Amino acid sequence: MKAIETKGRLLPNGIIQLDEPIKAPVGEVRLVILYPEGINQGRSKKLSPAERKRIVSIMDSVAALSLKKGPPVSNRNHDQYLYGKSE
Repeated sequence: MKAIETKGRLLPNGIIQLDEPIKAPVGEVRLVILYPEGINQGRSKKLSPAERKRIVSIMDSVAALSLKKGPPVSNRNHDQYLYGKSE
């Protein structure tokens, strides 16, 4: 048997998502899943009222950014926005 080591994550629905594709023949494989030490596999803890208030305050600040008026934007100027003025 050959072994390949790579990183990925186990999603809540039980699917394993790899960080990058593996170059290997298509077919059935055996998986060994290693969890880092100290990983919390239990349910997440509820936020304290102070932590919740802090997070909501940050989210409000981010939302307020979208309320500021700026110059009109058009997708037609896509390259100009990315690469600067063309001559």
